[in-house]
Amino acid sequence: MRSVGTSQERIDAFAKVRGEQQFPSDHVLPGMLWLRVVRATRPHARLRSLDTSLAKAVNGVVCVLTAADVPGQNRYGLAVADQPVLCDERVRYAGEPLAIVAAESDEAARKAQSLVQAMYEDLPFVDDPIVAETAIAIHPAGNLCCELHLGHNKDDALPAACDECIEIKYVTNRQEHAFLETEAGTSWIDDDGRLTVSAGAQNPFNDRRQIAAALGIPLDQVHVLNPMMGGAFGGKEDCNVQILLALVTHTTGRPARLMFDRTESFIAGVKRHSFNVRYRVGATKAGSLRTLDVDIVADAGAYTTLSPAVIAQASEHASGPYRFDASSVRAKAVFTNNGNASAFRGFGNPQVVIGIEQVMDELAVRTALTPFDVRRNNLIERGQIAGAGHVIMSDTVLPQLLDAAEQGLIWTSREQFRSDAPRWRRRGIGVSAIWQGYGLGVGVENGATARLALTALGRFRLEVGTPDLGEGNITAFIQIAADELNSTVDIFDCVAGDSSGPDSGSTHASRTIFVVGNAVAMCARELRTKITDAAKSLFGLKSSRLERGLVLGESGSVSLQNLWTRSGDLGAEATYRPAEANPIALGVPHAGYTYWVQVMAVEVDTLTGEIAVENVENYLDSGKTINPIGAHAQCEGAFAQGLGYALYENSIYEACLLRNPTFSNYAIPSIKDVPHNIRTTIFETPDDTSPMGVRGIAEIGLTPVAATVANAVRDAIGVRFSRFPILPEMVLEALHSTGPSCR
Repeated sequence: MRSVGTSQERIDAFAKVRGEQQFPSDHVLPGMLWLRVVRATRPHARLRSLDTSLAKAVNGVVCVLTAADVPGQNRYGLAVADQPVLCDERVRYAGEPLAIVAAESDEAARKAQSLVQAMYEDLPFVDDPIVAETAIAIHPAGNLCCELHLGHNKDDALPAACDECIEIKYVTNRQEHAFLETEAGTSWIDDDGRLTVSAGAQNPFNDRRQIAAALGIPLDQVHVLNPMMGGAFGGKEDCNVQILLALVTHTTGRPARLMFDRTESFIAGVKRHSFNVRYRVGATKAGSLRTLDVDIVADAGAYTTLSPAVIAQASEHASGPYRFDASSVRAKAVFTNNGNASAFRGFGNPQVVIGIEQVMDELAVRTALTPFDVRRNNLIERGQIAGAGHVIMSDTVLPQLLDAAEQGLIWTSREQFRSDAPRWRRRGIGVSAIWQGYGLGVGVENGATARLALTALGRFRLEVGTPDLGEGNITAFIQIAADELNSTVDIFDCVAGDSSGPDSGSTHASRTIFVVGNAVAMCARELRTKITDAAKSLFGLKSSRLERGLVLGESGSVSLQNLWTRSGDLGAEATYRPAEANPIALGVPHAGYTYWVQVMAVEVDTLTGEIAVENVENYLDSGKTINPIGAHAQCEGAFAQGLGYALYENSIYEACLLRNPTFSNYAIPSIKDVPHNIRTTIFETPDDTSPMGVRGIAEIGLTPVAATVANAVRDAIGVRFSRFPILPEMVLEALHSTGPSCR
């Protein structure tokens, strides 16, 4: 009766393909109000006045709420409560909410929205993170959001005395999450008198805390639901519709609905941080790494959001899975008027992997080593000091992944692949080898609680607070519980993403299978013991065991339904909190890491500048795979997002105004852009930091793609680029230029 390790149909699969799944944007309530947000049109200004009189006069408008109507704290935020629910004095980005309109129809709400008149006193805007600290202050304390300096033997980190000195500078792009379902939700007063908000989000407990603070009411008067949603990828960690919905229902007592238009989602939603990065690495003539010196400046946008955690993760991973004699990593995030940046799948690691993996390839070229040998010779091992300054406490598994990748079809057939190219196209092979900490780093992870109960129908009811964003974690939780209870997945029901349930934390940071999954396993073991003990005491079954919905013993058997009839409720609750490494900074380091090697074949059209990825091989160690088909789907979906990051996607701000807020001018990969040949080989080396041996895999599949593309393009045309994404016009300029090889 094993479920873990077998490919299981997702519990939501048929509802979705039949169109029966109810997403947050599908939720309709009787008598609900339709909401529209009035947003600032200036990137930086003092708000002198806000005239809502014409809007309030529109037939069907129930109320128009401004900052003066926020009864509690008019500030929210995950790390720092610095973002106004509704702007009160100063606009800090174009798109900041000024007022919320509630009306009987969407038509009335839209009309009233257009009639709210704002008077501004424009202020100089800050659009360049490099000079932000010396520019006009966006916040009273200035424009430095946060900073961090990590490393070891820092004074010796400059590469001046080394045989080989490699310097790479580049700027990364602002990536839009582009989830299928935009930010959406509903609110109402439930039968118990609680203010209830149901929205697409990633942690109902974080939402509840911020809603209660904004309304000035106790936590127990707020109920938050995060039902199955149409994607998030980190873009729904920060509050978006939740507090606005709650404010209207709290004010009017009526249910309400709010869903962002796609353009509104582009303008008001958070992005991946843009990084300005400089790597300076020293090595010997034989290709051994010696020194690492990295500078990172991240554009936080107007508010703090999760910027401190993003630069902490970037700093921890900036050295890659390699050893250095000395290292210095300086990172800071600064405030600008360029919208907001926050969490995005990969969480700071994709930005720095671009640097360290290009460095490794350049070192291979200079020392005549293969891309595999230069990485293999410099891999960090258990007990050694990582670039951030912490000691690695677990084994790395990259050697076996590198060996497998080197024997793979792409690398062994590389010469044939290159020679078969049409004369106007050039082909290249790229390699990357990376790590990604899974779960939340030291001092941040609070663990997870899960509940499991036997119900009257002889079924099991699993409760976790962690929502399913669409990635299939609920199915995996049920598989874990089914294994421990020696049952099949079809007799389980699950409640997830409910603040009335157990707090199992956010769905983010590749933590859910690792942290919540281990809590579910513990809970199921406890329930199994309670069930067999009850069968012994009530039915006299000795040496009893569970199997297929029955309790079996030497003298007979009893069904779970009959057992419940005699025993009543049987339930268990368990909490798992992972062991932590010794801290060097808040969130740094992680106790365990996931490892990945990627090999890629690309083709560059010298006539159009277009880059096509022809073939990809991924080598991943998951520790232990719960649902193989789900793991492969995660890898392929993450690759598509990484391909967009490498070649297509960038939110373009000019004078701090977003110039491409629609899918007509913000390009994401289509099915035609993703190669037919994506082969993922999964290894399973159990991680001793996790009781189940699992490693988180949700983010890491995106992380290496831009770096691997950059290395493959360098192999094809001999050029490296200093800006991402790598666009066709950049390729054409490089091909027709006689200048240096870095663009």
